[in-house]
Amino acid sequence: MLKLDNESLPIEHITKGIMFLDHILCRRVVYPTLRYTATGGKIISEKGVGTLLSVTASLKQCIKQFRKLSFLKGDRDPDPQPCFRMFHATQAHTNAQMNKLLATMVEWYRYADNRKKVVNFCAYIIRGSLAKLYAAKYKLRSRAKVFKIGSRDLRRPLKEKKGQSPEYHHLLRMGLVESIDGLLYTRMSLVPETDYTPFPVGWRPDHEKALMEYIMLDDSRALEEQRHCLQEQGLISPQDYISMLVWSYKRNALALDSRPSRVNAKMASEDLLLDGNAIQTDEGDENDQVHAAQMVN
Repeated sequence: MLKLDNESLPIEHITKGIMFLDHILCRRVVYPTLRYTATGGKIISEKGVGTLLSVTASLKQCIKQFRKLSFLKGDRDPDPQPCFRMFHATQAHTNAQMNKLLATMVEWYRYADNRKKVVNFCAYIIRGSLAKLYAAKYKLRSRAKVFKIGSRDLRRPLKEKKGQSPEYHHLLRMGLVESIDGLLYTRMSLVPETDYTPFPVGWRPDHEKALMEYIMLDDSRALEEQRHCLQEQGLISPQDYISMLVWSYKRNALALDSRPSRVNAKMASEDLLLDGNAIQTDEGDENDQVHAAQMVN
């Protein structure tokens, strides 16, 4: 549960920028160019002035969080540091964990104007940190050698025994070896754009809906309507709904199971009647033939 501390959340004017959840909310002034066609077919361009609500990811807060996790050092020129917490994990597991972190950050900065820039910076720090970790773990001496062997996204195995490289790829195709996923967002073009999807008509945030419901419950007429509805319809718990659903399903299933048996019994009785009529017809034909033979003799 997220709790806000009033002391650490000072009230600032929108023009100065408000820091909230690693984002800076501010009012940005834009100067769009308006073009329209005047009488005579002449195109006129005029500069306008407008304001937009800007949501920008704070790169300073991002660096601060990475420094807490020991992923980098330095402020002006951040230098990635090896994350030795993952030293004993496999390359596949380490890459998978870092991909989860990157996917979370992409979703976290979904509405930030500088989403591509900040996510690309995070991917650069994580990739550099893993390269230094792998260089120390597999004794490759430098990040350049790690990237040369493991490629840009570190998806190739960095540790292979001599003469077993073809066997590794063969086992990988058979699914007997753990596959290594490459790191996500190794280039800025791979980072998704900022989500500028407009809200649907009549959209309200959840906290506003909760406040409206609370205000409605304070009304005496609403309380009286709720009490009257409970008296007429009663209070049905979720357990009651589940039991009704299970009973209805069981009853319908029994009805469906009994229906084919009745149909089969009816068809069987009709077949017996038809067989009996056929036997009687055959016996009658034999009697007629015997009677005709006696008359001829």
